[in-house]
Amino acid sequence: MHRLKAVAALSALAVGAVLAVSGPAAAAGDGLAQPGVLKVGIIPAEDARAVVRQSQAVMDQVSKSLGMKTEIFVGSDYNATIEALRANKVDVALMGAFGYVLATTQAPVEAFAVTVTKAGNTPDYHSIIIAKKDAADLTSLESVKGHTFAFVDPSSTSGSLAPKAAFIQAKIDPEKDMKKVIYSGGHDASIIAVAEGKVDAASVADRIYAIACQKKAVDCSKLKVIWTSPPIPNDPLFYRKALSPEMKKKIADAFYSIHDLTFGEMGTVARFAPANDKTYDVVRGIAKTLNLDLTKMK
Repeated sequence: MHRLKAVAALSALAVGAVLAVSGPAAAAGDGLAQPGVLKVGIIPAEDARAVVRQSQAVMDQVSKSLGMKTEIFVGSDYNATIEALRANKVDVALMGAFGYVLATTQAPVEAFAVTVTKAGNTPDYHSIIIAKKDAADLTSLESVKGHTFAFVDPSSTSGSLAPKAAFIQAKIDPEKDMKKVIYSGGHDASIIAVAEGKVDAASVADRIYAIACQKKAVDCSKLKVIWTSPPIPNDPLFYRKALSPEMKKKIADAFYSIHDLTFGEMGTVARFAPANDKTYDVVRGIAKTLNLDLTKMK
């Protein structure tokens, strides 16, 4: 079975935010997992403790807006967080677009907001394929055929799924038509792999590539973008459908009030814009192209 994994898993975190998911919690009238507490699930790609620290300002403001305590649940991967939602142990979650679509097949959840980062100031981003600027034979997605290539993680929307769907639509089978395919495990690792000549090309998120260039993690003057995907919606915020309508509105309004605060690995969030389940149909389209049965993925 296809496993959806975070790069770093957290086994214990002494912030009162690691929860057991062995059984459903008694629901109050507002449907919260624990009366008077909003439990928010996030998935770290790197340092879980750093993600918690970077999310505290948002949690503090949401807590103030709601007039109740907030707690962070750190899941080791998509499955752990989805199970926590399904078992009524988490009320709200921030997850990648693909993770959200997967969650809708396994738990009663619905999106209510999409992240708008300050860097991009849009509710979406793109998958891009990068190569060295002096690679004259690499000019398009189709030209990657026969070269070495790096995807990120099998579950990464922009690092793997979107470009794979594009390859399939171009009648290219990455596993058969490329010289070699690797999974780097991270967008930064893929960018460095191209810069150092370990692979000829790689697919990454444009927003992460831009940050790597700004930080001079690599010399981007020696790299080029040879393909850009259609827009992909940014990470969604979603809650359990079992929450009362009144509580859903309060939660949504609390997050809509956020402006220019750091939230986990999303960096500085300019705002959370209203969204709904249909916002993520583009991701379902990618899964359909890849012939992925989301109901059977674990």
